[in-house]
Amino acid sequence: MSLQTLSTAFVSIIAIWATWCVLSHKVRDGIVGKIIYAAIAVSGFAIATRGETVLLSPSAAGVTFHGALALAGLRHWFVANHWPRVKAWLCRTLNCERCLSCDKAPGGIDRRGK
Repeated sequence: MSLQTLSTAFVSIIAIWATWCVLSHKVRDGIVGKIIYAAIAVSGFAIATRGETVLLSPSAAGVTFHGALALAGLRHWFVANHWPRVKAWLCRTLNCERCLSCDKAPGGIDRRGK
């Protein structure tokens, strides 16, 4: 895989994540946050669909930055959509000291004594 292909794939993931942030009701960052996400989505779309690939070839540092930002976006999406279910499953499965005080754990004891 070339740096150009990796960069385009990562920028596409970033643009999709930013679009999800704008459209999702789970992301509550206010008007300013939605405007920032919209700017990221539009610029990511413009970068991913550009025609002048020779003039804007990415460096290794640029591809690494795009990859890290794409992973941060995927993590944000995962935490907003799936983490509560995964955490509840972990509490039920692991049954550790910390999870026993969790109200989602079977037989969990609330720290307030209720």
